[in-house]
Amino acid sequence: MNLIQAEYTTDDSTLRPLFLYGTLRALPLLAWALTGDHRKHDQIIPLTEAATLPGFSRLSIIGKDYPALVREPSSTTDGLLFRPQTRSQRRKLDDFEGESYEVTPVTVIVEKHGMQERVDADVYLWNGDAELSSLPWDLEVFKRDRLEDWLDIFSGMELVGGDEEQPGSEP
Repeated sequence: MNLIQAEYTTDDSTLRPLFLYGTLRALPLLAWALTGDHRKHDQIIPLTEAATLPGFSRLSIIGKDYPALVREPSSTTDGLLFRPQTRSQRRKLDDFEGESYEVTPVTVIVEKHGMQERVDADVYLWNGDAELSSLPWDLEVFKRDRLEDWLDIFSGMELVGGDEEQPGSEP
């Protein structure tokens, strides 16, 4: 496969694409974080695409529902590339992830029309104190066993990202 480099950069780093590898790959949760309504995942799908991140591994955190991403040269992690449309969307995801994660620039791989494209993005790299498991974290297990609980907990709450309108919102 041919490899091309796509640079998605602006003067405002808050609009850099984000590589999502954990709970935010559950589209209802991502929709809630961005719109305040978990049912609006149809508005979020066009802003995402499948991607991989070489050189990193997704691990379970002991006693937590969410994973950690750590550097591991021999690993590749699958996920979603999210392209925020507003600074508000980016701030909402930064707030959702919190202080246990550090925003880190990376290069992800997206496959388009049989070509692999390199895209500069940011990722939330684990920077917390909790103990990591050697076991990988599983999105399907999270969706099956915990997603509904998370949506219930967040029901009625909305992340504050600023005053910008969201795509698809009514004035």
